[in-house]
Amino acid sequence: MDSDTVSSIVWAAALVGIALLAFFARYRRVHRFERLQIAELFSEYFQGKLSVDDLDRRIRKMAGRHFIQGAQFYSLAVAGFQSAADAAPATDEKQLLNLFAALRQQFGLPERYQTEGWRAGRE
Repeated sequence: MDSDTVSSIVWAAALVGIALLAFFARYRRVHRFERLQIAELFSEYFQGKLSVDDLDRRIRKMAGRHFIQGAQFYSLAVAGFQSAADAAPATDEKQLLNLFAALRQQFGLPERYQTEGWRAGRE
């Protein structure tokens, strides 16, 4: 191969690398924005501004089934619950627990004890 061919291959590889880097940076930014929007929806839900059906409709419009069934979605739901519980007085505790139970039922979120059952030594 002559030097022109080698330099063309190197430049093409560099351009492909830059394109991949730009694609993954955009992909990450879009998904981070979606996670922030979902966290904001959970915040509104636990404040009582959204019903569980509205929350379901809006989240399913934004995120795919794989994300909704994943651990990251569960962690966002629990974080929303925790922040609402920290901000609310103790009298709203039962209402928050009822909201979280409705959320678990609507999205099929597992209970903590069910997710830890697979660990060694636990049945």
